[in-house]
Amino acid sequence: MQHDQDWEVLFVIIPSIIIFFALSSAIVFFMLYFQKKKFQYVKEKNEREKQFAEQLLQSRLEMQEQTFDSISQEIHDNVGQLLSLAKLQLSIVEQKEINDKGLIADIKGNIGNALTDLRDIAKSLSTSRIQQLTLLQAVEQELQRIGRSGTITCNVEVTGNEQPIAEQKKIIIFRIVQESLQNILKHAAAKNIAVGFNFLSEALSISITDDGIGFSTDENAKAESGLGLQNIIKRSELIMGKATISSTVNHGTKIILTIPYV
Repeated sequence: MQHDQDWEVLFVIIPSIIIFFALSSAIVFFMLYFQKKKFQYVKEKNEREKQFAEQLLQSRLEMQEQTFDSISQEIHDNVGQLLSLAKLQLSIVEQKEINDKGLIADIKGNIGNALTDLRDIAKSLSTSRIQQLTLLQAVEQELQRIGRSGTITCNVEVTGNEQPIAEQKKIIIFRIVQESLQNILKHAAAKNIAVGFNFLSEALSISITDDGIGFSTDENAKAESGLGLQNIIKRSELIMGKATISSTVNHGTKIILTIPYV
């Protein structure tokens, strides 16, 4: 009788011990698993933050470089030509030794325009310029600068109510737009640029369209298109957005950026 009771106790204890160790092992396994997942998440988060910081610095440097290039071009094309014309007009007045009020008024006008351009250029040199403007204002100023060349027409269309965007994200978005515009100026041979801002409830959609020569979107052509388009896509992904690029040879290019506000 006692022997049977001992066996009954063993039949109860042994499965209990097995179940206890199985549960303990499962708990330890899941703890290690979730700890590993947490470690991977923290590591990936730190990597994303590192990439974001690097891209932010790179965007700032590229914006400064682009600003200096633009200033150099504007001084040469606009200010330089105006002052050269004023100098030529002064030479005419000096040679003729006459008091031509109309010509003198033209000289004053050209010098005044040159001074206005120089003031605008001085403002654009400010490193805090982008911080003081909304994204829409910054892009509008960039398009105005491009349009002053007289070789290309720029238009902006806005849909919805403008939403605030985090400062660091705004800088990267502006650089994406700026790089898209520079690609058009360098490669598209376009006559018109249209930029659309669509302020949706959860995200901002920006379209950049040109009527230039376009390009083939097959894989080989993409590989040959340089780093410009790749940078646009990578930077969009870095700020949790998406860039869609569509183009047809001789029918222009359209880039659509969809970027969440936060």
